[in-house]
Amino acid sequence: MKYFVFGSNYVVRLDAGEKIVETLIALCERDGIGSGFFHGLGAVGEAELGHFDPATNDYSWIKLSGPYEIVALYGNITVVDGKPFIHAHAVLGDNTFAVRGGHLREAVVSVTCEVTLTRFRDDIGRRKDGATGLSLLDLKPGGE
Repeated sequence: MKYFVFGSNYVVRLDAGEKIVETLIALCERDGIGSGFFHGLGAVGEAELGHFDPATNDYSWIKLSGPYEIVALYGNITVVDGKPFIHAHAVLGDNTFAVRGGHLREAVVSVTCEVTLTRFRDDIGRRKDGATGLSLLDLKPGGE
């Protein structure tokens, strides 16, 4: 990974073989990033995508292998148990121009992945939601 920082913004390049989520977490740990958002594009050779079913409060997962273009990569950064937490979604296109998308557990870069990350001034945490079991944004009063 290589990156350039200007103000609260990071331009990040991941190279072949790097894991997107793992690498972004490592960057956040190294630079003390506790909250922000990011978007990106590039190409992956394998990925694991999920879909949350509110009826069962559980994810179903699919592993993809082969050349995929990252049509869209979006996510946020928060703090869970004192560590950076990445919540990301991705849309991946195959060589037939069909797309698959969902919650991104992890993906391995095949050529490059270019990410723009904006760091927030203050950290945002998450709290476990009793109804779904998901860790939701723990936002302070005033934004209702």
